Amino acid sequence: MGSYADHLPLITRAAAGERDVLFPGAPVAFERTGGGATGGKLIPYSRNSLIDFRRALLPWLADAIQDYGLGGTAYWAISPVSRAPETTPGGISVGLPDGTYLGDEAGEIIASLSAVPPEVGGLVSVEEWRLVTLAALLNHEDLELISVWSPTFFLTLMDALAPAANDLFPRLNDDARRRLESFLAGAGAAVLWPRLKLVSCWADASSKPFWDELRARIALTSFQAKGLLATEGVVTVPDREGRPVLAADSGFFEFLTDDGDGHLAHELLSGTCYEVVMTTSGGLYRYRTGDRVVCAGESNGLPILQFVGRAGLTSDLVGEKLSDDFVGTCLDFVPGFRMLVPISGPRPAYALIVDEKSRLDPEQVLVRTERRLSANPQYAYARRLGQLGELSIHRVCAPLASYIGRAQGPGVRLGDVKIPSLRAETDWLPTFGALA
Repeated sequence: MGSYADHLPLITRAAAGERDVLFPGAPVAFERTGGGATGGKLIPYSRNSLIDFRRALLPWLADAIQDYGLGGTAYWAISPVSRAPETTPGGISVGLPDGTYLGDEAGEIIASLSAVPPEVGGLVSVEEWRLVTLAALLNHEDLELISVWSPTFFLTLMDALAPAANDLFPRLNDDARRRLESFLAGAGAAVLWPRLKLVSCWADASSKPFWDELRARIALTSFQAKGLLATEGVVTVPDREGRPVLAADSGFFEFLTDDGDGHLAHELLSGTCYEVVMTTSGGLYRYRTGDRVVCAGESNGLPILQFVGRAGLTSDLVGEKLSDDFVGTCLDFVPGFRMLVPISGPRPAYALIVDEKSRLDPEQVLVRTERRLSANPQYAYARRLGQLGELSIHRVCAPLASYIGRAQGPGVRLGDVKIPSLRAETDWLPTFGALA
């Protein structure tokens, strides 16, 4: 049982072109994802691991089509190019076209129903990508499905509608112009896509405030929380009631409690938190994903697993050991963007970043957040001793755009950027235009 670092020597050999290392034969491709000691991880795919993705995703898609009566066009998040074409030292491609995960036949069908052509993903300029994407979406009055990973991805597109309106109008058909004009005049977002039936995106942990905001903006539309899908493999998918159930056919799963004890799926206890450990057909054996889930019962014999945060994301200035999932719980009353960042110095402290548009009283937010953080005895002790300074709050302009601008590093797709509740680095205040 181990982390990515434990698997890295074998992954490096496979990436160099050596066969029969992680599994029989050679990887068909690799994909980059965030994290890892060097800022990114190279994940191998075998033919069988791609089949495992399809076993999880295609039944969900079929259920969604049937349950929501989908028949029009759809938008599947297509990010702009974030890096030049890449191969491993052994000549194996890094990166897969979006449709590859669903297979050739399903991929062709999805491409034919896509409101935004796949070639948009080849645009390097984010500004041009945004204009082309918005124009394509607006020109499709028959848009029925929006499927993205992070809700922030679509929120940033919607935020660009008004500033980009003058550039958008020449690209729109007559009906799309009228709908955009109505929206800019104050009509709700429902006027933009009157046939929209389903929005699918992340809804748990630090994504929840942005899920809530997107639901508020796009009213009268069904929303479905996406399951826990990592580059390494699929952990959960929504059932017919929208609950995240274990994708038992996509790998072998074990679950670690905080004391390090391992459990199988049928041994999970409702209300208990676990770290996910998975074995995949792509050569990851007893791989600790770092994802933490809480068991919320079962559905048709499978555990319902709610994502609560990342196990490896902690901040420890003076021994307080704040974790992302704990901080997320402490901040669950703050709508919109909220993030705790550490400040180094002779007397280290924490700063809470919120959107200047937030209507909450800053002093009340500080008092409530401090009280909740003090449920961590190490944090409370450090505050009493004066090891940690007072918590501060910074109301900043467009914090979401500032965060995404820094987080979208090389190899990170715009649609995959996650917004945690906590960062461990001590240099984030300047990113948000705030001063310590």
